[in-house]
Amino acid sequence: MPDDAPLLELHEVSKRFGAVQALTEVDFSAEGHRVTALVGDNGAGKSTLVKIISGIVAADSGTYRFEDRIVRVDSPQAASALGIATIYQDLALCDNLDVVANLFLGHEEIGGVRLLDETDMEQQAAKVLKRLAVRIPSVRTQVASLSGGQRQRGSRCSTTTSPR
Repeated sequence: MPDDAPLLELHEVSKRFGAVQALTEVDFSAEGHRVTALVGDNGAGKSTLVKIISGIVAADSGTYRFEDRIVRVDSPQAASALGIATIYQDLALCDNLDVVANLFLGHEEIGGVRLLDETDMEQQAAKVLKRLAVRIPSVRTQVASLSGGQRQRGSRCSTTTSPR
């Protein structure tokens, strides 16, 4: 990757939702090791652009480049593989469950077969949190008792890193 190339670059990205044109030929770039802000009025398309960057929504047209090569980001997993993650203001965590239960939420059954093992879940949750440098008292801590920052970091784990 050339030294002056952006880490992430979207060129002429457009997105339509039915009759609503959400983005029209948008250009966006972000350099590595820099904070990039996406600022605009309500309805300007910020959320749509973030969803395209994070693989939640596919662009109708345009080019997506990462490390100066064209890539296809058609899922959150594809974005995560590039190191791209989104932390939402609305954390969508279950306050009444512990950290382990939140991490494994939605992975309870595969093909109608219950495959979860409490001890294995705790061990995997601890590994994920350690790898992401998330520090909490215990993986069995109720989410409601965590600080806002701990909840955000934990939310990032559940949306970008499958424990399995």
